[in-house]
Amino acid sequence: MPDIFISYAHEDQERVRPIVQELEKRWSVFWDKKIPPGKTWEDSIGKALEESPCVLVVWSHSSVKSDWVKEEADVARKRDTLVPLFLDTVEPPIGFRRIHAADLSDWKSNNAH
Repeated sequence: MPDIFISYAHEDQERVRPIVQELEKRWSVFWDKKIPPGKTWEDSIGKALEESPCVLVVWSHSSVKSDWVKEEADVARKRDTLVPLFLDTVEPPIGFRRIHAADLSDWKSNNAH
């Protein structure tokens, strides 16, 4: 079971990668680049989403439009494992606006932030 599940829009993959690299220095992280051979995308993601004690939802210009990210965020909210963060200055989808999020919109890809 991963410690952290990352939910993000694929368009943001290169922006999310440094965050994952920093987190992996301390925790096990699942993001969809780690789907084992022979497993389906849905099975791997669903299992990791249900088992992870922390679901980091990355809100960006792309992810606020993504049905997959919204669905994963909803699962995390219902499980009380949601930890949102902003890559861009955006308004989260309805249902997530009252939940405080870490603002990494000015992050410089280092752990000092």
